[in-house]
Amino acid sequence: MSSPCVRGRRCAALGLAALAVFAQSAGLSPVPPALAGPSADGSLEISGKYSIYFNGFDIGTVRIDQRTAGRTYSASSEVQISALLGAFRWNGVTRSAGTISAAALEPSGYDFQYQGTSKSGSVRMGFTKGTVTSLTAIPETIEPDDFVPLKEAHVKSVVDPLSAIVAVSRPAADPCGRKLAIFDGKQRFDLSLIPARREAISAGRDGAAVEGLVCRIKYAPIAGYRANADTRALSESAGIEVTFRPIPEAGLWAPYRVSIPTIAGTVTLETTRYDVSAPGLAEIALVD
Repeated sequence: MSSPCVRGRRCAALGLAALAVFAQSAGLSPVPPALAGPSADGSLEISGKYSIYFNGFDIGTVRIDQRTAGRTYSASSEVQISALLGAFRWNGVTRSAGTISAAALEPSGYDFQYQGTSKSGSVRMGFTKGTVTSLTAIPETIEPDDFVPLKEAHVKSVVDPLSAIVAVSRPAADPCGRKLAIFDGKQRFDLSLIPARREAISAGRDGAAVEGLVCRIKYAPIAGYRANADTRALSESAGIEVTFRPIPEAGLWAPYRVSIPTIAGTVTLETTRYDVSAPGLAEIALVD
């Protein structure tokens, strides 16, 4: 039986969505001007680099860059995976943009291009007030007998995975206890955070050992998925976890690690470098 995360697109999408939950739940984005700390206009730039491991083996990298200025935001990401001594390769590039208000984030456009050893494709979406108004997915989804179809209601009040990374939320003392509705152009699913424990994060090259917060992620498929053993295993998993690292200088919780157990083994995304810059704030660089 294949693993839910062995396929490059599934693994990358879930990992990216998990990072999105970090941001949505913990305020890893500019807060409304009345609440803003170092930057009164909400301007902020964040760049995160992560390594991807499968059963302890380094199989790839993720880079996510986001920028907000006033009421607008833009973000980009690149995922590169190479496994089986290079026999399997996968690369995905994503871009998203939109507007920010004190109450909500509204994506306007989303573009995802991917290319693998045996398959390539793209997803493009347009949004209006949280509703998907245009969608082009190549190749088209083939709907087998166990496919749960999408309905019009499933693409309302949603964000794409990358836009969620810059979603506006109030900084929280505890980032757990939140839920995010995501549509990636093919599948509609919820990701919920549940409090788990506190955990010491070893000092990196910056020499600062800190106490992190660990939350369990609950993946709930809504539509646009196959109701098969792979999806059931992922939705029933109690071991998907995210770890947050505090950055008190910026009033943020930085995504540090995500762990996704699968039938074939464990996929882990771990921070290698995290940079934060904003007007009035000394540039922050966390390096492991």
